[in-house]
Amino acid sequence: MQGVSLSSDGRLLASGSWDGTARLWEAGTGRLLATLRGHTGAVWGVALSADGGLLASSSYDGTVRLWETSTGECVRTLMAERRYERMDITGLTGITDAQRQSMFALGAMDRLGGA
Repeated sequence: MQGVSLSSDGRLLASGSWDGTARLWEAGTGRLLATLRGHTGAVWGVALSADGGLLASSSYDGTVRLWETSTGECVRTLMAERRYERMDITGLTGITDAQRQSMFALGAMDRLGGA
């Protein structure tokens, strides 16, 4: 298990896991209420809002997801821009294919079909 968070009223417990899920538990009974799927990496941090209505989960996939605890629905995914986000490298010369692929992985694009 990774991160753990208890709601301010003590009713809900949230946990993160290496399998890329966040889980909501009924704190008093230990009953699993929901398994929240969507991350592609381990969930290393969770936090419940003061009223227990929202859960934030952060993952090694570089995203933070906001979940409604009542429905288990992901209402928003946040992700920081990568170093070369939306940089157009069409026609860029003097770099290797490996360097070009690394730039795509960091957010670059080209008009000829690259990332």
